[in-house]
Amino acid sequence: MIDKIRKIFTIFKSSKLVENFIYLTGLQFFNYLLPLITLPYLIKVLQPEMYGITVYAQAFMLYFIVFIDYGFNLTATRNISIHKDDPKKITEIFNNVITTKFFLLLLSLVIIALLTFLVPKFSNYWMLYFFTAGVLVGQVFFPIWLFQGLQDMKYLMYFNFISRVIFTVLVFVVIKSPTDFIYVNLLSSSASIFIGIFSIIFVVRKYKIKIRIAKKENVIFELKDGWMVFLSNFAVQIYSGSNIIILGFYADNATVGNYSVAEKIMLIIRQLLNVFSQVIYPHICQLAATPDRIKPFIKKAIFPFLGAILFLCLLLFIFAGKIVHLMTGKDFPEIVLLIRILSFVPFIVGMNIPAYQTLLAFNYKNTYSSILISGAILSICLNFILAYFFKAEGTVISIFITELFITIGLIIALKLKLKSTFSL
Repeated sequence: MIDKIRKIFTIFKSSKLVENFIYLTGLQFFNYLLPLITLPYLIKVLQPEMYGITVYAQAFMLYFIVFIDYGFNLTATRNISIHKDDPKKITEIFNNVITTKFFLLLLSLVIIALLTFLVPKFSNYWMLYFFTAGVLVGQVFFPIWLFQGLQDMKYLMYFNFISRVIFTVLVFVVIKSPTDFIYVNLLSSSASIFIGIFSIIFVVRKYKIKIRIAKKENVIFELKDGWMVFLSNFAVQIYSGSNIIILGFYADNATVGNYSVAEKIMLIIRQLLNVFSQVIYPHICQLAATPDRIKPFIKKAIFPFLGAILFLCLLLFIFAGKIVHLMTGKDFPEIVLLIRILSFVPFIVGMNIPAYQTLLAFNYKNTYSSILISGAILSICLNFILAYFFKAEGTVISIFITELFITIGLIIALKLKLKSTFSL
């Protein structure tokens, strides 16, 4: 046992992997600890109905967040990690990405304005959607992909912590009654914009980057280069974000609110997967130059981590009732049932981390995209059927089936594409 621990430690030492994992774990800890502090308060003040309307607007805006990100958290991260010792190239990539994201932001705001004023479901709460759209501006400014590519994760934690603290404090100061529901997302947007602008100023000074508007051909190149990854990410958003959107067509706002609470609790564990994948992805991209080193890395570093995730999923299943009571101050049997159905989803998702990251490292973007798009189509079909008959329970069952389908598909694709290089 000691020898195994020593081997795992050897993989990480003399690198930034451990440091980055600690910082990103801290980042996600604060990202979810502070909202967990505000969640019981918001449910109590807004009541499930108005809280459901608020999170519905947030879910709607996630589509545009993915659109603006355009897969840069993978493509730009990969490019930055490859050229991390070339300041001139880093500046070029930075300006290309920021300019492209600005273009996508303007397009997004036009689409949101049209939908908000033309679709009754949105126009009834047009101010809420207007306030929620502010988060897109912060999304443009905050260069997560740059920090990931340079493996300077500590700055992600610092900036996000400040943003979350600002939002948390303002929630308790501003939100006092159900009619204040429109201000919840305004506070979130304001904190996001503030940190986004501050991070840009920091990046310019820290990495000596000179901001310029990228050339038209560079923007076109970025759009073409990231197209397949964008489709993949958008497919992920379709099958994750559409859950609450489709449920909203069939169920009342209180049911949507209950589902949102269950989803947020499940995401606490799932965010650990995001942390881990963000930390190891630049490293796997670098290992792609020597493929024989990837298999040992997966076995000695990733598999033990997945074992820990499985244990946490088991704890979530067992203590779902106590967790719900702790968070909401009440007993909600319907939320407990949803959590237990979702409890092992993080482990299923975690099983596809080595597969999708290796596929992307070897530039099999089309294969990756095809599987995720297929999963999105499956998810939408299942959601429309199961949510219609079983409401929130149908939604969480469709999530479980979809994630299982995607994980199996990615693992099979990895073995087929790279069987001549290595097998897992």
